[in-house]
Amino acid sequence: MKQPNFFIVGAPRCGTTALSRYLAAHPQICLSRPKETHYLLRRPRHLSRDRWMRCYLHQFFGHCHSRHQAVGEGSVSYLYSAIAIRRILRLNPQARFIVAIRNPLDLLPSYHRRMLYLMQEDREDFQTAWQLQQTRLQGEALPPLCRDRRLLQYAEVGKMGKYLERLFKLVGRDRCLILVFDDFIHHPRWVYQQVCDFLGVEDDGRTEFPPAQVSRTYRYAWLQRLLFHPPEFLERWASHSSFDAPWMRWNRLLAIRLHRWLLQANSFPSQPPSLSPRMKAKLREVYTSDVERLSHLLGRDFSHWLRSPVRLQSSLNPHATKDLIG
Repeated sequence: MKQPNFFIVGAPRCGTTALSRYLAAHPQICLSRPKETHYLLRRPRHLSRDRWMRCYLHQFFGHCHSRHQAVGEGSVSYLYSAIAIRRILRLNPQARFIVAIRNPLDLLPSYHRRMLYLMQEDREDFQTAWQLQQTRLQGEALPPLCRDRRLLQYAEVGKMGKYLERLFKLVGRDRCLILVFDDFIHHPRWVYQQVCDFLGVEDDGRTEFPPAQVSRTYRYAWLQRLLFHPPEFLERWASHSSFDAPWMRWNRLLAIRLHRWLLQANSFPSQPPSLSPRMKAKLREVYTSDVERLSHLLGRDFSHWLRSPVRLQSSLNPHATKDLIG
């Protein structure tokens, strides 16, 4: 079975879902099902390393074929976990990494809305959630369904410079492709070509780049809870290790499709509220040094992110040198 050789590791709410859908349709690329496995974050104690990795390959990559030259997954949580990155390198020492970055003043309200949708967050107001970070880090005031308190450390989620610098140290700059969200929005075809070149696959000529994910909310809390926080026996079935049998893979595929349909039926678009002037000023203060670090790492000035009103901007000429994004 083919092993994954590329990973879209973050950051969240930066277009990684759209990118994954485009890549999944490429005839030479195979993406995990689902796109975000988060599998390499934790290793169950009852499984040996070999058994654990076999489960990973069979469970998420059993649909890949020999024609696929690039095989990958898109868990955005890996950017924030040095352990996960090291596990990837043990699995495939030549693995490549794709990171998408975005203005933190845009990213964080969208991320907060996503946490609400996943029922990991229960505070509707972003400023209130931001103020609770330290309290929650101590294990207090956590939402009842939150599985990992680190998900609600919004300040850390937005520090892309900090975690990108660590990624470069762990894997090397030459095996990382950095995509800027603003460029992806304004020049999707150009960015897509960069990704194909980075992965070593032919450009399939794609010209349509529909957005794949918008902020959403749910209709029925009970159904949302069932979909994202199922009973324990269903979770045990989903993590079953006997995925060698074709009937098991088929049943799992049907379950995934039903899950997607129910999610779609139970949700509708809901844009995050605009940040207050005070909250914008606070975020600019928090992220000034990290944005400077990001600018230094990539040789590109991102200071306008914190200087301008929150809106999409692109200062990059699509015909500029490849080094600016790769």
